[in-house]
Amino acid sequence: MAGGKETPRQKMIGMMYLVLTALLALNVSKSILDAFVNIEENIQVGNITEHQRGDTQILGVKEKLVNDEGYKSPKAAAVYDAMLDIDKLTAEKIQLIDKVKLLIFQATEEDLDPKAEDPICILGKGQVLNFADEKNPRLTKDVSDAIVPFVKPIRMNLHNVSGKDKFDEQMYVMGIDQSIEEPRKDAPGFAVWPAMKDFRKKLPEILVKVSNTLAKMDSLDKSFSFKDPNIIKYKDINHLGKLLDKAVKSIDAQDPSLAYEIKKIYQGLTKNEKIPDPNEETEPLHWIGMTFDHAPAVAAIAALSGLQSEVLTARADALTYLAGLVGGGSYSFNAVEGRAFAPPSATAGATVKMDVMMVAYDTEKQPIVEPDQGKVIGEPRNGKATVEFTVPSSGEMILTGKVAIKDKNGVPKYANYETNVMVVTKAGSIALPEVSVFYTDWANKVTYSAAGVVSSKIACSGCSRQARSKQWTDSDGQRFKGDFLYVSAGTRSVTVSLSGTDDQGQNINFARIKYPVKKFPKPEIKTETLSKDRGGFLSVGLGEAFNFKGISYTVLGGEINGESFSGQRITPAKLTRARKGKTVGALLRVKRSDNGRVYNIMGAVKIN
Repeated sequence: MAGGKETPRQKMIGMMYLVLTALLALNVSKSILDAFVNIEENIQVGNITEHQRGDTQILGVKEKLVNDEGYKSPKAAAVYDAMLDIDKLTAEKIQLIDKVKLLIFQATEEDLDPKAEDPICILGKGQVLNFADEKNPRLTKDVSDAIVPFVKPIRMNLHNVSGKDKFDEQMYVMGIDQSIEEPRKDAPGFAVWPAMKDFRKKLPEILVKVSNTLAKMDSLDKSFSFKDPNIIKYKDINHLGKLLDKAVKSIDAQDPSLAYEIKKIYQGLTKNEKIPDPNEETEPLHWIGMTFDHAPAVAAIAALSGLQSEVLTARADALTYLAGLVGGGSYSFNAVEGRAFAPPSATAGATVKMDVMMVAYDTEKQPIVEPDQGKVIGEPRNGKATVEFTVPSSGEMILTGKVAIKDKNGVPKYANYETNVMVVTKAGSIALPEVSVFYTDWANKVTYSAAGVVSSKIACSGCSRQARSKQWTDSDGQRFKGDFLYVSAGTRSVTVSLSGTDDQGQNINFARIKYPVKKFPKPEIKTETLSKDRGGFLSVGLGEAFNFKGISYTVLGGEINGESFSGQRITPAKLTRARKGKTVGALLRVKRSDNGRVYNIMGAVKIN
């Protein structure tokens, strides 16, 4: 115990082991060991509960596979298959951790025979244990009460462990007999670390896969993907949350509930791989070393059961989420109301359609509403919240946001909402939210609205191309819908016409507006000064008179004071001929972000 990379403190512990062994006979030490035994017992009881919680969800979905009329539900079948995939993955990890436990007991020379007078392993009916295999002790048969075999950990009674205080043997099994900073990766116990990371990676992938399958069944324009961020280092829980927010950003935009579930599961399975030594005597310790260093055998077993608890909790959470996709009973309601949803506008004498449905809600659990536009006023009541927003002067406004309701466990389930508001005016109108003229080489954004018609559209005389029904967001966060009009070089003016069709099919012309056309402005050099001694970066952009959104430029290279360069940075070597205090000319090649076109521009920079 005094070799390898042991610290002086650890070497002292090793040398005093015989003394400590004697001290363990004292009541205080026995109480500590018994406390670990009791902790492990509580963890096992919790694991049984989590296992049952997950099995309940599987059985609930299995009942939905075929109804009383013999109809097989494709959705329930897809979810059930995903549940079985989760259990196969879970069983793989639970078995591995059980194997490490048994290896520790083998190393401490415990009697693992379930038929012993005081057995450590307590098997259920239909379970068979191979406890004599020195390399791979395991359950070889499990038909006790499992839907998928081997998901539930082996039941153990640590009160019957004779060598509760042994720790040398378990440290060897875990691979920290020589170094607690860098455990031996070939040690059988170290395998639990990559196994937990693998479980954390694959469980969200199963949820994403079945979500894509269900979206296709519903003909929804959704496609989910999740790339494992492989987080092994974070500052605190808030920092971890931010890292996960970034990882599930694309999912959150389509299905906040799925994003929330993946984030919760991933967070519960994440640990810092390296942990600072609390005694500041070594380099940062590996989690395995920090957890199992000089831990008594019963404490090591409790720590491994804790890992199984994390696996079973993540499994139960994932299965509960999947059950909810096909009508799982995670929500309670005690009030219902009839609701009708009519179009936001209608013309006189027109035939319209509206949706009527029954809405159920819990009067004790009000919805959580997070609008993207406007704000919630007052407190939500009777299952609804009121959102107040300002309507733009024209066009069609798209209102979006999230709404959530808590399930029986208090966990919020999020869903996106979206609705349109057509701004009604006395007549038809056309607006250019960004500018008052048209530009070549640019998507000229045009909004329009018309009252008294069931549909409206614009036409452009002089435009080269028109893209209809586009959406965009302005600098204030308001979302708009309109058309993008494109103009070819050399065009001096265009005419935009607004027309509509009423409920009788008659065409109505509302407005005809002529707009001048200008060339799209060239960028200019924004950098005013460069240091002759340090050089610097050249920044390029449009002039302050132009208010175009979503456009930037990248400097590819060029010449400055007669010296050629590439990239955005000017090195001091390129400024050797320039005099401080003087202004030098620059010829740049720049690339535009939105269409990839390359421009040559000229400018000047002062050298300091």
